[in-house]
Formats: sequence, C-alpha cells, structure tokens
Amino acid sequence: MAEKRQRLKSPLQLSTLLESVFAGKPLQKRLREARVWEVWTEAVGEQIASRAKPLSFRDGILTVAVSGSAWLQQLSLMKPEIIENVNDAAGEVIVRDMFFKQGKVSGAEKEPAPLPRHKTPLSAQQQAKLAKLAEPLGDQELRDALIALIAAQQPDEHRKPTH
Repeated sequence: MAEKRQRLKSPLQLSTLLESVFAGKPLQKRLREARVWEVWTEAVGEQIASRAKPLSFRDGILTVAVSGSAWLQQLSLMKPEIIENVNDAAGEVIVRDMFFKQGKVSGAEKEPAPLPRHKTPLSAQQQAKLAKLAEPLGDQELRDALIALIAAQQPDEHRKPTH
C-alpha cells in the first residue's frame, strides 16, 4: 500500500514557496525587490501613490517617478519617512535610498520587467530534479508553472556574455 502524504494544515502562499525555492539564488534578490511594487500604495498612501510610482530598483536604490515639481520637492523632504514606511510594509530593509525624478505617472503601477525566457532545453537530469522539487504541490498546473519559472532562470549555455 502506498504511503499517504501528510496534509498541510493550510495552503502555502505562492510567495512563501517561491522564496524557499529561490533561497540563495540570484532571483531571490529580485523577488525581494519586487515587494516594493506590492507594498507601495500601502506604504505611502493613496494620495502619494496617485502622484508617484516606483520606476526601477537597483542595489537598494529605488527610483520613483513623480508627477510634478511641487510633489517632487515635497516627497524629497519626506524621503526618510517614505523609505522607513516601504521597508516596514515589506517586512524587511529593502530600500536603502530613494531617487525622485519628475516624469509621467500613469494610473497603473509599473511592474518589474518580465523574467527572461529559457532558450536551452533542460537536460533529463535537470528535468527530473525540477519534477522532484515540484512534487509536493498537489495541482499539476501549479507544478508545471513552477517548473517553467525555475527553468527560465537556468543559465543559457548558448547566450553570449554581455559586458
């Protein structure tokens, strides 16, 4: 008789699962940085969020587009408070500094760039390793999505290094 798998008390959040899968890998840092977009409105409030949106994030420095010079000046004065609020909302220190620049602020928040697509087929060993990693997930569609996401992060052996 096959051994029965122990049921979880509650479903795992996808973000928790992704964090554990990518722990210690370069993508872990990108996932942490993406939290800025998730918590922005909560951290700064609706009024500021309607006038300022995160544009990019690199090495702890968040670049924010601001809709006008008056808002730019006001938010520059509030920078330490905004950084603290964003980090508090994210639950960890992600933003070390913030750079504001005047620009067009659209109604929808800009999302981080999409993940690169994988071009080199995975070896049978890599496929087996990913299948084993995704095995605990009950839903086949979720398993397939997780495998595709992880496969997309594998280095492309045919890609030339960029300098």
